[in-house]
Amino acid sequence: MKHCRHFQWLGVIAACVATLAAAPAKWTDRNEYDLVLNIRAEAAPQKRLALLDQWKAKYPKTELQQVRQELYLSAWQSLGDSPRMLAIAREMIAGGADNLVGLYWCTLLVPEASVVTPDLLEAGEKAASQLLAGLNTYFAADKKPAATAPEAWQKRRGEVEFLAHRALGWILWQRADYAAAEARFVKCLVQDPNRAEISAWLGTVMALDRQPGNQVPALWHLARATSYRDAGALPDGQRRQLGTILERLYATYHGETAGLDQLRIATVAATFPPAGFDIESASAAALRKQDEELNRTNPQLASWIRLRRRLEAPDGDAYFAASLLNTPLPMRLKGTLLRTTPAGKPKELVLGVGDATAEEVILKLDTAFPNDAEAGTVLGFEGTIEAFTKAPFTLTVLGSPEKIEGWPAKAARR
Repeated sequence: MKHCRHFQWLGVIAACVATLAAAPAKWTDRNEYDLVLNIRAEAAPQKRLALLDQWKAKYPKTELQQVRQELYLSAWQSLGDSPRMLAIAREMIAGGADNLVGLYWCTLLVPEASVVTPDLLEAGEKAASQLLAGLNTYFAADKKPAATAPEAWQKRRGEVEFLAHRALGWILWQRADYAAAEARFVKCLVQDPNRAEISAWLGTVMALDRQPGNQVPALWHLARATSYRDAGALPDGQRRQLGTILERLYATYHGETAGLDQLRIATVAATFPPAGFDIESASAAALRKQDEELNRTNPQLASWIRLRRRLEAPDGDAYFAASLLNTPLPMRLKGTLLRTTPAGKPKELVLGVGDATAEEVILKLDTAFPNDAEAGTVLGFEGTIEAFTKAPFTLTVLGSPEKIEGWPAKAARR
């Protein structure tokens, strides 16, 4: 995140420097006063840092400690040195827990640290949490600078809230608490949809979480992060790097890169995937092609497989009760006879339909056959669905002998 967007938080520093001479009671002596006037007059960041180091060495216990820390922040910010800015911000918090400038910069800079330690995560979490808890206090109407419009003051409040959720989400991500990180990043995008960085982070934690329902949304957010070009877009280098990762993840999930360009275009128009949006997985595509071939070559078996798959789904029991109970089989089926009861005049047949060795259908007859049939006999049948169990899978059907094809005739007496 570019620090130039956050100069308003160093505006108070310039004001402190400009008014240092108006607070003579705070000076240790005339030499400190003259030294700080030299700092005020020095425009070059490196030279200003040298003067600040002199001030710190000669007057370590000055009453203007906070002002000096804010001047350090300004100088390091001019040089783009985020690690030293973060170190100063943490010093400011340690010296005064309610230091808004320190809390703000610690919250902003922790997610940009190159070295992540438990101590850093804890410091960032405390700073961000304190910012959130104190929003109403820090941004009360009576705290607003006279030159700041109320709308701008509320906008600044929103930026601080956004950064706090951003930091907490990033910290949760580093701790592998992906679901909680996801919730924080969603809050960020709801508040400010045009932050490609957050879309990239959200897509990453959803992919890392490896939950079945997260795969498609993860691809969506990663695609948006690589496609978004307006204010809040990722730098070109990061976008290209993320694009390579996206292509690999998309091809792994979908089986090929076909359709990725259409996904990128769709994500530009919406922050979150619309209801019902889906990307066909490689396994689903293979199953679809298998079903299409089976529909062509054996439509009866294809219908049975679809029915069984639907019943074995998580909501299979509800589907059975609402749509199948006491209704005719939706198709005429063929099955392999596995066993019958009672012997001699069977009234109950157990059949394998999709698998010739598995007991899938229990066919109860209203009248018994006058003779047995050998196991392995292929029968055509229809009937009314009576019951269903999911494990082990069995579908109980009521039928009549006259609706069954393939039963052998009773042998004539000699």
